[in-house]
Amino acid sequence: MKSLKFLIPALIVLLVWSCETIDPLVEEMQTGILIGNYEAAIETANRALEEDSTNSLAHYYKGVALGQSAQLLEDPSERKPIYEETRKSLLESKKWMEREEERPDEYDDVGEAIISFWAFEHNQGIDFLTDDSARAAVPTPDEFALANFKNATVIEPDSALSYIALSSTHFNQGNLQSAITAYESAMEKLEEPEFDDYDFMINLYLLDEDLENAESLLNEAMEIYPDEVRLIEYLADIYIQTQRTDEAIELVRDLIAQDPENPQLYRVLGTQIYQSVNAINNDISNLLEESFELEREMLRASGSERDAKEAELDEMRNELDELIAQSRELTELAAAEMKKVIELDDQDHEAFNILGVIYQNEAANLFDQRNFTVDNERAQELDEEARENLREAQRFYEKAAEIKPEEEEYWMALFQVYTTLGMEEKARDAMERAGM
Repeated sequence: MKSLKFLIPALIVLLVWSCETIDPLVEEMQTGILIGNYEAAIETANRALEEDSTNSLAHYYKGVALGQSAQLLEDPSERKPIYEETRKSLLESKKWMEREEERPDEYDDVGEAIISFWAFEHNQGIDFLTDDSARAAVPTPDEFALANFKNATVIEPDSALSYIALSSTHFNQGNLQSAITAYESAMEKLEEPEFDDYDFMINLYLLDEDLENAESLLNEAMEIYPDEVRLIEYLADIYIQTQRTDEAIELVRDLIAQDPENPQLYRVLGTQIYQSVNAINNDISNLLEESFELEREMLRASGSERDAKEAELDEMRNELDELIAQSRELTELAAAEMKKVIELDDQDHEAFNILGVIYQNEAANLFDQRNFTVDNERAQELDEEARENLREAQRFYEKAAEIKPEEEEYWMALFQVYTTLGMEEKARDAMERAGM
């Protein structure tokens, strides 16, 4: 998630007392605010405005009194309508002050008042998210934080910082749509979004499966950050998801041509290619089950019904053969790219682990095919081929665990491989190292 930031401590709204004679109603408003009698100050301001709706100081002190009265409410969700009136009064005061021949001293205080109320709400929201004592003091601290950040955006709608905090809080609560809406507002208000801003917004779109907006924002980000490999990975992933595998591969290969010694690029290419393999393997698994059931139905049928099922089975087997061939081709291609990673960096434990996953999954596919065949000789061939892939997976997992022995995930994978291969002693050792 995006890190949340505190603002500088909230500014204190200073009341300017002029040495010159001032309007007695203004003095009454100032006094009311000074002693904390905000209701009286607001009432006086309203009287002054009934007499003269262009009274800039009445608008100003009404805004200050409203904002400070809002802060007295324990539940921040109750402050929002008051802050709406606060901002309206302060901006109205500034409008009329700008039309006066001589601007009053309070003119410069309008902006400080807005910042003060904004900072109060933003910082209180951060406290409810991060400070244990603040969280313990209220029944629903996350909901309070959301209300705080919404208040902050009401009093200062141009605050990208508060929209970011609002988005992060929505995201952590599992409200993806609200997180997207809030961060879109933040992006609009940022003069120059940083890479982390693009990264977070793109991730939100991808989680929402909004590939169109994700791709559009990616293209914008890549113009500013052309060397960020993560952006290339995101774009290649979108190409894969939209059945543009060739474009994904071409995209990364173009980068590799410019920087052939960069292992990260080969990792991206191998990973993206393998994503398409997973989708194909799911189709293969489903078709294997369907073809096995259809074959059983065919054996029970007779006559024209049997002929129809046999023709359907032949068609299904042809489709399976095509998918299996496609899966193997892409698996070999993905493995080849990952092997280039370890050629360039022989201490990249993650790359060794990915290779282990690739070969272990290929073994699982072959075992599936073995289980759904009635040809004993073919079943034996598939079993031997699967175990050969498991031994390759073992080799890569062992290297990953050698480089980073504290990684329990690698030992868990080795435990599974050792168990399937009947290597009981090694399986027990791996089980202990996996923390089982």
